[in-house]
Amino acid sequence: MGAVLTIAWRDIKANFASPKGSAIFFLFLLLMGLFFYNFLNTFVEMTQKAPMYGGEAPTLEQLLKALFYNLHFILILVIPALTMSTFSEERRNQTIRLLQVSPITPTQIVFGKFLAVVGVLALVLVCSAVYPLFIKVYGNPDVGVILTSYAGVFLLMCAQLAFGLWVSSMTTNQFMAFLFTMFGLFLLLVLNWIAPSISSTGGWWAGTLKYLASTDHLDMFLKGMLTVSDTVYFLCFGALFLFFTNVVLDSQRWR
Repeated sequence: MGAVLTIAWRDIKANFASPKGSAIFFLFLLLMGLFFYNFLNTFVEMTQKAPMYGGEAPTLEQLLKALFYNLHFILILVIPALTMSTFSEERRNQTIRLLQVSPITPTQIVFGKFLAVVGVLALVLVCSAVYPLFIKVYGNPDVGVILTSYAGVFLLMCAQLAFGLWVSSMTTNQFMAFLFTMFGLFLLLVLNWIAPSISSTGGWWAGTLKYLASTDHLDMFLKGMLTVSDTVYFLCFGALFLFFTNVVLDSQRWR
């Protein structure tokens, strides 16, 4: 465990010693702020117009759901930027050899790297809590929905970070790692919409693709529900790609 924490702490310090860590914080919070400002203006406008047109005013829970859905899109940009250099840069500079010849296992290296990127992004998520907190101060949203939404986003984030680490472990080019990670995460996002269009070729294919998509699983958390099946989905997804990363790293050790 000591080796894992040492690797994690080294990578966390490296992230904040370079402009990358600050840039990720800035990009994430800037996009969240822009979305929040736009959604809040739309919410206020619709609330004011609803009585005039006899419609139903939107709820604060709907505002929060829209905010967290767009957080899902922001992660597609932020996670590849964070994970692209975890292994690819060290492989390009050959500094990964120092870890591979040291008395630690590939599993410890993978978990150390994973813990580092999770720690950085978890700190960003904590900072983003200012937006739901603003809604809580000036409104009366369901706190349970906020907590389950953050729990779902955190599980989604961990699963996506594991995927990004796996992609980074297979290349020495940061740009390629960024590109393929972003493409993979985007594909997981849209699989839910692609599935119905291929249902004519086989119902089980559509069902499988729909299950693999992250959207429906996250949606349950955004509704305020903690379900075992959706939690297991994210845990298994992350564990699978951490295992793949470990296999890649172990195979490189003996080359």
